[in-house]
Amino acid sequence: MNLPSFCYAICHRRTGFQSLQIPAGGLLLVLVSALALSACSSLHAGSRMQHPDDASIIDLPVVKPEQTESLSQVMQQLDDARVVLVGETHTRYDHHLVQLEILKHLYQKSPNLALGVEWFQQPFQEYLDQYIAGEISEKEMLEKTEYFSRWRYNYRLYQPILQYARENGIPVIALNASRELIKALAKSEFDDLPEDLKAQLPSSYDWSDKDYEKRIRDVFELHPEYNGEFDNFLRSQLTWDESMAERAVQYLKDNPDKRMLVLAGSGHIMYGSGVPNRIQRRIDASQFSILVSEDHLPVSKDIADFLVMSVERSLEPVGLIGAILDTQGKLLKIKGFSKNSAAKDAGLKKGAVIIGIDDESVESFSDFKLAIMNKRAGDSIELHYIENADAGEKDRMSVNIKLR
Repeated sequence: MNLPSFCYAICHRRTGFQSLQIPAGGLLLVLVSALALSACSSLHAGSRMQHPDDASIIDLPVVKPEQTESLSQVMQQLDDARVVLVGETHTRYDHHLVQLEILKHLYQKSPNLALGVEWFQQPFQEYLDQYIAGEISEKEMLEKTEYFSRWRYNYRLYQPILQYARENGIPVIALNASRELIKALAKSEFDDLPEDLKAQLPSSYDWSDKDYEKRIRDVFELHPEYNGEFDNFLRSQLTWDESMAERAVQYLKDNPDKRMLVLAGSGHIMYGSGVPNRIQRRIDASQFSILVSEDHLPVSKDIADFLVMSVERSLEPVGLIGAILDTQGKLLKIKGFSKNSAAKDAGLKKGAVIIGIDDESVESFSDFKLAIMNKRAGDSIELHYIENADAGEKDRMSVNIKLR
């Protein structure tokens, strides 16, 4: 039997872990051995492999194939939940495909749905509203939300989700705290913040979850390059989670007929101690949490309500010009080259300013990213540039570049 590369398996927390792969057009039961689960369960996000003791072995979860549920069956159980949280590893395309399927199911069951996402920061909400309303284009939305400088992950991973939301008029809610606030808290106490950033702080904090604090410390210790103290790191990370929870709850209280699908990094959802319990603290609302499998996720009965065992799937890479770019105002300047650089081989020099690609003008990094977003290695582009920032349009030059 030839199976498609994308399939799901579901582990359900409440009835014991269960596993099923679901190829298109049929079902295939898969037994996951206790030995494989043992290897998985000894991994923890941000921690090293440890030798298991007898107690940890005896408590390992065991998959029971005859009790397996399909993704579609699991989604039926979400219908009465007001909040559904689905985690992601930001670079995993299959994680976003799972998110999209859940979004479609929830919307088709009830159109009174909002989509809360980590990918955009709260001060830019108006531009998401304008995009969903059809008042601005996708390009304008990405530029105005500063997506490519603030979130930076390949937009093609998220594009189908946002396009589905726009096509169906699903409100998209920017949950994330501003980068300025998070960076400031990594260095400053709350009272030392400028007034404009103090105004962005969540109204309440819960510092009591010591398991959450330990996971944050594990992450902190993996980043020795971080200049601040752990308390600073904890303060900024806790503000990140409290801000997302508070924004979600604010929307739900303002729109009592709505439910919300929250999409965020798995670390903000696992064990219920990032965003989920901070939502629950603010509003009495039924919720489910769903994570999608990843090497660093432990197989633990309390990590989430459901664990989707997904086969990794990647987008085809974008073609590259092989240049290191720097923005100076509205100028996109080449400040260096990577190895095997197509731009350098085509004759471009450091200091050159990119002003266009094919028929599109380039006035920002967003313009550039959008112009090559759907190009692949081997595709050719006509790149328009001037030799330096002091040159004018009359000095415009063009070169054909084959992307690598």
